[in-house]
Formats: sequence, structure tokens, C-alpha cells
Amino acid sequence: MKRLVVYVSESERHAGKPVWREVLDALRRHGVAGATATRGLMGFGHTGKLHEALSPDAPPDLPVTVEAIDDAAAIDRALPDVDALVPEGLVAVHEVQVLKAKQHKHEERSVQHQKLTGKAKMLRIHIGANDTWEGEPLFDALVKRFHQLDLAGATVYRGIEGYGASGRIHKRAVWRSEDEPITVVIVDSAEKIEKALPYIDQMIGHGMVAISDVDVILYKG
Repeated sequence: MKRLVVYVSESERHAGKPVWREVLDALRRHGVAGATATRGLMGFGHTGKLHEALSPDAPPDLPVTVEAIDDAAAIDRALPDVDALVPEGLVAVHEVQVLKAKQHKHEERSVQHQKLTGKAKMLRIHIGANDTWEGEPLFDALVKRFHQLDLAGATVYRGIEGYGASGRIHKRAVWRSEDEPITVVIVDSAEKIEKALPYIDQMIGHGMVAISDVDVILYKG
């Protein structure tokens, strides 16, 4: 089998998200059996810069290692995406002998949406940009869940300004990111929308969820 190890800095970003998180997501998408991200106490790489938590007043920039072990085909399948995500850092692949592991099967799942025609439901979820679910932005976690549930599609809109049940105005200041309003919109059959509702109820602590009837005129895959 092969062991894939990715060494990056905690502060490195790809499309605004931590590189280590994006690497984990890529490995999961490619069906790698498992992957673990660990945060180091201190370290340095090819730049010679020391990555460490300097003080409580300075943002930490610790080393992060992402490790995965699987058969060669699975690791090789994920490598192109990992390479694209890690412009700086170290990506290493080693051959390893696994003494004990639970056997698993890789399942390649092709997503084929049923064509939408006629009557359908539109689901709108109104939340704040600072809302989170298990350590990641709530809107990001919701989209991943909807994708896993095979909903036809989901779109995230970032608002300029707004307010909700609390009466507090949410907006983005010019000089820094604030808790601006976020709307997630999904259109699918009533059965698919109903399937997603229990997850939405579990994940959303504050916000509003609205469902309305729509007529789908055109839907192209």
C-alpha cells in the first residue's frame, strides 16, 4: 500500500479555505479509505521560516500534516488534486506494509440527477456568515450535505446587508469581514427537499428556512 503525507502551514489558504481542509476534502472525494490532519507544536520547511504559536496576541501559524494510507490506485487517483492544492509545502508518497487494517471497498458513484420538470419546491435558508457547524462555515457544511443527499443543486448568495429575528443589522464593513447575511437556495422535487429537512433542523441553530412551490421551466444537466 501507499502512504501519502502532506506538510503545509496552518495559515496557507486555497480559495479562502485552509489548504489542509481542502486536501482532506479532496481525499474524501476520491474515495481514499481515511485521512487525518494533525497540528504540530512547531516546525519549519524549505523557506526556513519557523512556524509556531508566537504569543496569545499573534495569530498562530503552526505546521499541519495530512496523512492517508490506502492502496496505490486510490492514492494515485487523488494525487493530481492534492498537487494542485499545495503550491507550497511538501507532498510525499511512501510504500508501506500494512500489518492490520479493516478491509474496505471503493465505490465509484456517478451522480445522475433526475430531470426536473413541472412542479417542484424551492428551499431558502437564511443564516449569517459567522454561523458554523462542527468548525466550518455553516453554509459550506450545508452545501456538502446537500451534495451528499444528491439534491439537484444548491447556490449560496452573500448579502450586502440585512436583519432577521434578532433585529440586529448584519452587514460587511469596508475594512473587515462582518457577519453579513447568507442565503442558500435549493430547487428540487418535494421528496428530495423533505429528505434534507431533518439535517437542516439539526444543523441550523439560528436563522430562517422557507419552502415555496415553483414551476421548473428549464433544467439542463
